[in-house]
Amino acid sequence: MPEHIPTTQILAHGATALFGALTHALTAQRKGLTKNFSDFLALMVISSFSGLMFALMGIHLFGGDQYITLTMAGTGGFLGVEGMAWIVERIRNFLIK
Repeated sequence: MPEHIPTTQILAHGATALFGALTHALTAQRKGLTKNFSDFLALMVISSFSGLMFALMGIHLFGGDQYITLTMAGTGGFLGVEGMAWIVERIRNFLIK
C-alpha cells in the first residue's frame, strides 16, 4: 500500500472518473432521466465521486498498477451510485448466505 499518492496520479484518476461520469450523465440524459442541467450536473458530480472512490480502492488493493486503477476509475464513474448499490447488494447477499 503506498504511503503517499502523487498529485499527478490523483489528477489522472480524477480525470478518468470524470469522463466515466460524463458518459453516465449523457446516457441518463439520452434516456430522459435528467430533467434539466442541474440534474445533469448533480449526476455528474456524484458519479465522478464514485469513480474516484473506485480508483482509491484500486490503489489501495493493487498498489502501483495504474492500468487497473485507471480502469476502475472510469468504470466507477460510469456505474455511479447505481453501480455501487448493485455491488454492495451482491456483497451483502454473498455474506448473508
